[in-house]
Amino acid sequence: MLLPRISALLLAASTVHALKDAYPFLMLPISQDDLSPPQSRQIATATDVETDAIAYLSASGRERSFLFTQPGLQAEDFQHMPKLRRRVEGISGGQLQVPEVIGGARTESIVDGVAKWMGAEKVGGMRRFELAALEAQMRTAERVKEVKKADDHLDQLLSGLEVETKESYIFIYTGAATARSSTEEMDLPYEMDEPYPTLHTDLKRDTRTYHVRASNSSAENPQSGLPLFEKYQFLSPALFMGLTVSLILFFILYVGVSAIAGLEVSYAAFSKEMGPQGQNKGKQQ
Repeated sequence: MLLPRISALLLAASTVHALKDAYPFLMLPISQDDLSPPQSRQIATATDVETDAIAYLSASGRERSFLFTQPGLQAEDFQHMPKLRRRVEGISGGQLQVPEVIGGARTESIVDGVAKWMGAEKVGGMRRFELAALEAQMRTAERVKEVKKADDHLDQLLSGLEVETKESYIFIYTGAATARSSTEEMDLPYEMDEPYPTLHTDLKRDTRTYHVRASNSSAENPQSGLPLFEKYQFLSPALFMGLTVSLILFFILYVGVSAIAGLEVSYAAFSKEMGPQGQNKGKQQ
């Protein structure tokens, strides 16, 4: 048997650099007597892992399967689960182990696939469990503590299930996305750190007049029943200044026209010859 009895990729790894949205998958025991047992690999898609699990569960003939899901589980968390490591070492047979499953394998998809493959009556012995979620924002010490709690809880569940049935079973343990990580992927509206500065507020257009006129059309406005000259303003400061300047200009024009019209010139001034001929006539006389 070429595969080791302990997990070389998940359980004995000291450090594992997980991809984003990638979660581990563990299924055991795997009988090496099968013609084409599923092969472990470092990385795989969720569809490929689910297909391998469905095919093996359908062909193994075992009626008992326990499927555990823990949101937020990462491959490096297995090094803090000593009870699960001892249980894995005590199981004879191979393992299907994928430290990084893109998207995370879904146990409900595996159960539905087996039901379609073998029939709904064959999934009566398959039981699904979901453990407490491991949030990504946890501190290292807090996360290790929660992982050890999950290890104890998982060991108690398996011990109780083994007491209920003496038949051999298939154990599946997989991670999944947490509810918070799925909401973080949503696009949130952009928010500015500081409000946009408003410049030249003195040049802003006064739009209050429009709102006043709009409010005047309302039946609830108390000014709606006032007379015309009390309801509207007909002489604004700009109009008053324009009229004043116009009166001054008209007064200047009147004075100029009056001055020109008051000029008195005799007709002889227009008949007197002022050219060279007029000068010669003066000399002759």
